Amino acid sequence: MRINRWTFAVAATLWLASGQQSVAENYNKGEKTVGIGVGYHSCNRSAVAGIGFTYRFGRHFRVAPGVNYVFRHHDTDALCIDINAEVPFTLSHRWDVYPLAGITYASWTRHGNLREQTANHDVGDRTSRLGLNVGAGANLTLSSNLRLGLSAGYTVVREYNGVEILSRISYCF
Repeated sequence: MRINRWTFAVAATLWLASGQQSVAENYNKGEKTVGIGVGYHSCNRSAVAGIGFTYRFGRHFRVAPGVNYVFRHHDTDALCIDINAEVPFTLSHRWDVYPLAGITYASWTRHGNLREQTANHDVGDRTSRLGLNVGAGANLTLSSNLRLGLSAGYTVVREYNGVEILSRISYCF
């Protein structure tokens, strides 16, 4: 069984790598996008919305800072500031997929009864933490200026770990 997984991983890597030369016209060093996104965060089982920016430094590297707000549910809400590195692989002239990894600053606010349950906070009812992001995503380029995306990631923040799923629409320039 291990040999089959290894063979599949090598074959998938070679397939992805071989497709890069045929779609090199989609590569734009210095490409920038700005967009909005909505989705779900599992830590408090709530909706999340935010804005994001990407800058492409090379064929397989772009930086993606963003700010997301996790809406109040179960007496908690949050403001999350992320800086992620993405490694995009082009599947066709319209599709790319990418793994991502980065750091996050999360400021969770407790409301109601949750305020008195813990003394582990910095100011009043707020807990601020640094953490890590890992995940993956995919983008569909609709035109030279418009892109749709879907990403899923896991945020590791002490006491506030969770899965975040976002769909985005971005303007490319």
